[in-house]
Amino acid sequence: MSSHGCTDCRSGFFLGGRRMVRWAPAAFAWAALILAAPEAAQAVELRVLAAGAVESTVHDMVGRFEKESGHTVKLTYGAVGALRDKIYANEPADLTIVTPVIIDQLQAKGLVRSATRTDLGRVGGGIAVRMGAPRPHVGSPEELKQALLAADHVYYADPVTATAGAYFMKIADKLGVGEAVRKKGRSAPGGKEAMLLLAKDPGNAIGVTQNSEIIAVKEVLLVGPYPGDLQLLTTYTGIVLTRTPHPEAAEAFLKFLTSAPVKERFVKAGYEH
Repeated sequence: MSSHGCTDCRSGFFLGGRRMVRWAPAAFAWAALILAAPEAAQAVELRVLAAGAVESTVHDMVGRFEKESGHTVKLTYGAVGALRDKIYANEPADLTIVTPVIIDQLQAKGLVRSATRTDLGRVGGGIAVRMGAPRPHVGSPEELKQALLAADHVYYADPVTATAGAYFMKIADKLGVGEAVRKKGRSAPGGKEAMLLLAKDPGNAIGVTQNSEIIAVKEVLLVGPYPGDLQLLTTYTGIVLTRTPHPEAAEAFLKFLTSAPVKERFVKAGYEH
């Protein structure tokens, strides 16, 4: 330091008895860099409303995104209809992962950013039993019909709000056993919840929902997919909400969900791309 108190990052001179400070170029550059730091570079908390069918994959991979990005992610899972209603009710959220039908409904109300729409994969439905229970034959529509009739209880997601539950009831009606299934049916808010209930049933019970939700519950066993033309692959799609205060971070999370490691995890959960 000089006798005038100058440091290595600035120099000074006197004018009219007043000391004037001249900042070095390097100091100006550093200050400008701090002031110009974009909001996108700051760590934020993302709120994600996600279909239960993607829970096992997103839950396993979200930590990697948080570590790589510095952001944190708060996840809420549920049936797609229930998630839509949360968005309608203005529940705070940055993005959602639902089915294309729900996205179209949200888009019609201007609640999503259409350009960010990102398909993550397709998954079909299947039949499950409690781990260790006898496996019914479900390789044909007739065999599935007989398995449903023979079961004491049938567990499935709520047909009113869950895609998997609504489609299963269409199958039951197509097989001519809809009334019987409704009488012995045990519904839950989502497919995973239905499988957790199935796991606690000691009797002759059967469960039906998306394959990914069956695979996610270790206490139940995926016996097989819906047979033949009864199978329907459901696409799950992510999209950023219009009202998000963190659009850049939300889009980064969607991009992460399409990365190779996440795609591999989706495949393990029963998805197709």
